Amino acid sequence: MTLDDQHDVCEAAESSVSTPRRSAPARPREYDSPWALTCVLAGVVAAIITTATGHWLGGSMIFAASVMGAGLLRLVLPAHCAGLLAVRRRWVDVTILLGLGAVMMLVALLVPPN
Repeated sequence: MTLDDQHDVCEAAESSVSTPRRSAPARPREYDSPWALTCVLAGVVAAIITTATGHWLGGSMIFAASVMGAGLLRLVLPAHCAGLLAVRRRWVDVTILLGLGAVMMLVALLVPPN
């Protein structure tokens, strides 16, 4: 037996070790709608562009608003429509996103101008 490829080495090693096989989930999770995450990412891109043009306060506020918008979308949309915004339980996602967005907005407002 010649081992010409690194994958052959891995396959040979796997064949000698018996590992329990996991069964496939009964129904794979489908993300029906990518639009919620797309809207949030559009806000993040707008915040990056605004910050890059020298308006750091406006960019910070847009970024915080897009994070809070993600929290609101997660709150009102069902899990299959929230898509990749649905990571944990709804209350955990909403609490983290709204809290983080509010803290970012507060910090951006508390930073003194030059």
